[in-house]
Amino acid sequence: MIEVNEKIEVDAAPQTVWSLLSDPRAVVDCVPGAALGEEQEDGSFDATLTVKFGPAKVTFRARVALELDAAAMTGHVNARGKDTQGGTKMRAKMTFGVVERSHPPGSTIPIAAQVEISGRLSTLIESGATLVVKRMTKEFTERLAARCAGTAGATGQTVQGDISTGGRT
Repeated sequence: MIEVNEKIEVDAAPQTVWSLLSDPRAVVDCVPGAALGEEQEDGSFDATLTVKFGPAKVTFRARVALELDAAAMTGHVNARGKDTQGGTKMRAKMTFGVVERSHPPGSTIPIAAQVEISGRLSTLIESGATLVVKRMTKEFTERLAARCAGTAGATGQTVQGDISTGGRT
């Protein structure tokens, strides 16, 4: 089990950040290696995510479901899929929110996720998870801040958090 607990700081108003985070296509544009496919009848999406773990690249195809609470500015994401080589399965659950930050003015985005990996690449993926998640979170934060800046004058960002692989290294 890979557990992710991150806090992303963005120098943009919470409503600006929420408007981007509540748009699946805008979020995917901020995730390196991700692509969003068709929306299904149940509201879920087909998606792909290509991640580099050292010398290996793994592409996952997944079904992603998103539940949003606009009043609370929170969301839940559930994803289930497998790699394109067919040997590794993943299941992920994530919660996120947008919280107003008073000093300096902006937003904090707490993210908590649990990712279960099984199959032949699970050891490789779990051993590289910490570095990969840190890199992807940094890139996501930079892209999100740039998108927010384009809509409302966001200027900076920081990332804080920890990732654990359930005792595996």
